[in-house]
Amino acid sequence: MTTIRQINKLVAPLISASGPLVQKAGTLTLRPLHHVVNQLIVWRTSEADHFEVNWRCCPAFSEKFAAGWDVTFLQAQHQLWRWSTSGVHEIFIARVNNEILPRMQAAQTIDGFFQHVSEPEFSARRLVDHVDTDIRVDIARGDLDTARIKCRALHERCARDPESYWGRIWRKTTDRAGPLLEADDRPALAALLYEWERELIKERGLESIYEPTPFPLELAARA
Repeated sequence: MTTIRQINKLVAPLISASGPLVQKAGTLTLRPLHHVVNQLIVWRTSEADHFEVNWRCCPAFSEKFAAGWDVTFLQAQHQLWRWSTSGVHEIFIARVNNEILPRMQAAQTIDGFFQHVSEPEFSARRLVDHVDTDIRVDIARGDLDTARIKCRALHERCARDPESYWGRIWRKTTDRAGPLLEADDRPALAALLYEWERELIKERGLESIYEPTPFPLELAARA
């Protein structure tokens, strides 16, 4: 099984006081962290010679850190990451710097995340299928008309079985955001997004790299 010592040695060239990645065990988080959590994870496997490399990103104002839009990177086409591969450390660093990190940085904003999850590779894992996160993203982007329609529809679904597993989860969005959307209360919606954001950031232990910034919702109102 891969050890933390092996992972630390592998990622060490990527970590510096002013660099874009912060390490916690086998997870590297992109900073600065505004509205989207981007994490590169080196996973252990049950096979001593094999490890996995995975990128996950999720809006920081989601109910939970969803893994629906993760990307797994192989060492090469049809080739697993293996410690025994000659030059594997150099291969990993080059892959991160040349491919993975640029993709993470492109998805660092709300619009960048929206573009990322609209790529064909996520056709079976569409944002719209994560109905509560989808509404929250529409609100954050300032598309309140779309968010309002979706929130009404989700509220009706919840009303059929409000105490079901998904009903309880979805109501955390509809019960709070629904009345504010109907009132077109942009300041209150922005405050709610910040509240949701702080909750997930705290849950993930990322307070030290979190930098609150205005949402597109707020910027549009100022234009």
